[in-house]
Amino acid sequence: MKKQTDPTSIQLLFAKYTKGEASAAETADLFKHIGENQNDTEINNLLAAELDGTDAEEYDPQWEAPLKKIKNQFFHEESLSTQKPSIKLWQRLAAISAAVVILIIGGYFLTAKHEIVNNYYHLTAHDIQPGKVGATLTLANGNKINLNNTASGEIFKESGISILKTADGQVVYRIQSKKESENEFNTLTTAIGQTYMITLPDQTKVWLNAASSLTYHTSATANGQRKVKLTGEAYFEVAKDKAHPFIVESGTQRIEVLGTHFNVNAYADEQVFKTTLLEGSIKIANQNDFKILSPGTQAASSVSGIKLSPVDTEFAVAWKNNNFTFDRLDIKEIMRMIARWYDVEVVYKDEIPAGTFWGSVSRFDKISKALIPLEATGNVHFNIEGRTIYVYR
Repeated sequence: MKKQTDPTSIQLLFAKYTKGEASAAETADLFKHIGENQNDTEINNLLAAELDGTDAEEYDPQWEAPLKKIKNQFFHEESLSTQKPSIKLWQRLAAISAAVVILIIGGYFLTAKHEIVNNYYHLTAHDIQPGKVGATLTLANGNKINLNNTASGEIFKESGISILKTADGQVVYRIQSKKESENEFNTLTTAIGQTYMITLPDQTKVWLNAASSLTYHTSATANGQRKVKLTGEAYFEVAKDKAHPFIVESGTQRIEVLGTHFNVNAYADEQVFKTTLLEGSIKIANQNDFKILSPGTQAASSVSGIKLSPVDTEFAVAWKNNNFTFDRLDIKEIMRMIARWYDVEVVYKDEIPAGTFWGSVSRFDKISKALIPLEATGNVHFNIEGRTIYVYR
């Protein structure tokens, strides 16, 4: 009879994994323990503790059936309560690492443990490194500065404007004179697999996601406005200036603010452009519609108009905080996010996997950490060949 693993060892591995501190070897060891039938009691107790240790939120009735299924599967019958849960299922599950979360939701934990372990080693054998901080700054005179290879300090100075690269890899503008220039623009561009943060001449802070660009005036204002053009995705913390509105143009939409925090997802390969407001108030308009957003609201802009919906803003800005967080997304939207960050090509074989997926992983983990929890649902399978990810149903 195989000896049961020391519970203390499993507890330590589980704690490190849920905090995102586990190494690849420790993660593999944890999944190995999960795959051993002798450790079911300890694993289930750890899951129960994670689920019961989060703060209460208003319950969402649509998750009552899945929550009951989870309870029936993982907790002893005599310990189940008939009282209606008082917490959103996702809020409770978010405390657990993505791999374990999706194993629970998919009902996959007890029936496919060994396959999960095998999948882990299969994907890590062909692993791909994540993206990194980097960008190219194109000056008004056409000169390009590769910010990856540029030392910290002053990188440009002209016409009363000084551009510095900080020690932590950010670009900061300092205006030494108030001269306005209407025709001089700089552009910050991130390639696939890059992200960067910049402080604009008006002291607005912008985080640029992968495969994105931001074009802006070299002076703080021009024609009484602070106007920028965005392709891709960016998070803005706009400096307050009531006399000079801040304008973001992206595709066919236009966003106007005075001082606020918001995220704009305007990639050309997305069906809709999504603008999510975290703080303040903004006006968004396209060719066919306009709306005023309040905090906690997301605007989906398309040719048919602009639709508003309440959202959990943490999901929209997870990338800015160096995480992938999937909130009921279909596999094609998830894979577009992964492709931009890991610089891979995605090829779908046979039918495209149906349904939506949940999960959260660090963007600075290798690609296997993002794919394993998705594959663990049993609804999708991946194969890595070079820098191509093949997706199977």
